[in-house]
Amino acid sequence: MFKNHIVFTLAFNLIFILNIFSQSSFFQDFNIFIKPLICIALAFYLFRKVNMAAGFNRLVFAGLICSLFGDCFLLFASSDIYFFLYGLVSFLLAHVLYSFAFYRDFKNNPQASKFYGHVMLFILGVFTLSFYSFIRDYLNDFRIPVMVYMFVISVMAILAAYRYKRVNLLSFRLILFGAVFFVISDAALAFNKFVEPYSFAGILIMSTYMIAQYLITMGAIERKVEGMK
Repeated sequence: MFKNHIVFTLAFNLIFILNIFSQSSFFQDFNIFIKPLICIALAFYLFRKVNMAAGFNRLVFAGLICSLFGDCFLLFASSDIYFFLYGLVSFLLAHVLYSFAFYRDFKNNPQASKFYGHVMLFILGVFTLSFYSFIRDYLNDFRIPVMVYMFVISVMAILAAYRYKRVNLLSFRLILFGAVFFVISDAALAFNKFVEPYSFAGILIMSTYMIAQYLITMGAIERKVEGMK
């Protein structure tokens, strides 16, 4: 798969490395220019490689644009708590759009295997309830927004798992792993933001986030629908 996208993958690796370096205090001033490149590059590449008349592709593209706004808002979250809230809402909308995209694949063949979807439903049900119970006392005024956000991102990942046997295996795996990395990234961000800051938080959050968006975008590009009636 990667040999078909080698030029873009190399370019995105450069963006990846620059964003990791920008987490250090020495390069932090460049973050405002480097971080938006993540979703700009992915959205541009998706636009070039797929048929934008397809509803699935438009939804993923819109999700990347919402993520771009989320990235920009979070750049200023340390100076104003409302920017964090705006970022939260932007990523919430991105996950809703991704969820609608993944549901389109599910409804193409609702009778196909639901095994991976059921497994993900159980895993994320346990994880989300446990993690929210753990951080709830630290959230203060953000209890309801974070609860809603965790519910929506869990639904997004569950619907990614329900794409099994409805699309080609490559697209299924790419998007499923992308959704899982998104959950990890946001859990790491929530712990760092509300519970206790840790030294490697920026690197962990940004690396898992960039991997997530890259995999979801590539999964959309490589998507082939199976079992459509």
